Amino acid sequence: MAFHTVCRPPHYILRGVALSSEVRRAALCSVPGTRLGISRGVPCRNTRRTLTINSSSAGVSKGEALAGEEKLIYDRRGKLKGKAVAEGPFQELGLKEISDKVGGIRLRQHVNPLKRELQIVSEPPEWKSVYEEPTNNLHVDVGCGPGRFLLMKAKGQPSQNHLGLDIREKLTDRGNAWAKEVGCDRNVHFMMSNATVSLSNILSTYPGQVACVSVQFPDPHFKKRHHKRRIVQPQLVDAVADVLPPGRQVFLQSDVREVAVAMREQFEKYSAGRFMIDTSLHTPNATIPADVPEEDEDEDEDDESDHESSPSAEVDDFPYEWAAHGWLRENPMGVPTEREVYVLNDNLPVYRVMLVRQ
Repeated sequence: MAFHTVCRPPHYILRGVALSSEVRRAALCSVPGTRLGISRGVPCRNTRRTLTINSSSAGVSKGEALAGEEKLIYDRRGKLKGKAVAEGPFQELGLKEISDKVGGIRLRQHVNPLKRELQIVSEPPEWKSVYEEPTNNLHVDVGCGPGRFLLMKAKGQPSQNHLGLDIREKLTDRGNAWAKEVGCDRNVHFMMSNATVSLSNILSTYPGQVACVSVQFPDPHFKKRHHKRRIVQPQLVDAVADVLPPGRQVFLQSDVREVAVAMREQFEKYSAGRFMIDTSLHTPNATIPADVPEEDEDEDEDDESDHESSPSAEVDDFPYEWAAHGWLRENPMGVPTEREVYVLNDNLPVYRVMLVRQ
């Protein structure tokens, strides 16, 4: 069987074959590098993911495609959604039915965190109105995205509070609506905020202890001139060090090795010895070697202008030592994120590191 190979939707390469409307819709909704059966095609330059879609299936609707026998469903940007998520580790949340009640949202996948309005420091919420027990330990997920990770954590750990921060207000509003429907809105809360500039102020009034801060699969911002837009900057490292008491943890993970390395090195370089690798987890049997990251490709796309500069994560002559401890093989949180489900489904690596406050 020959294939069509498509690049980022809706731009796909076809070679002299008329496709049915169902297959065209599948192509428009597929992930980068999706291979559509029954026709000849050519690979795209930017192919990074490869999945085989059963295009003979009738009635393929917008955002839906069949990937082999796994029946994965993606949106136009290649993110798992709908049935694929509901049938995965998040099934017990019942979000498929809840989403029909709460409704869907449309949002920009990438937002420039250096926009003027996102440089305004967020005020802390009224903790007593947010959590039933505001003195409980708190897990903060920076860049929480849709929030299924925290909803699962909140259901599994009712004695701990959970806070999700994201710069996309539509996501945080929906996360709070989901939490209410799931029945865990008294120990999980989502808040629109730029954590890089606001984390310290938000948590300054929290009456309990911050037990863990996680940064999972952040926007990679591949271009060098956009590295200053990444979540983990010296300012965030300093804020996390200020709010975490000794013995508490920071969890970092990404499916982009360069991003995972940059996050780890930011904490190693700018924490002034306040963090170390958690060697209770980074044992030889639980880790894989930390390879040298690949150089990123600098493209010439135009984007929104940055209104405020911030230090970028440039490699320098700092004596980095944490790489010797490798990457964690498994997620110690016990609950994946939506992106993690997609990545592991595609048999791609995830780079994880756990730090502990000294």
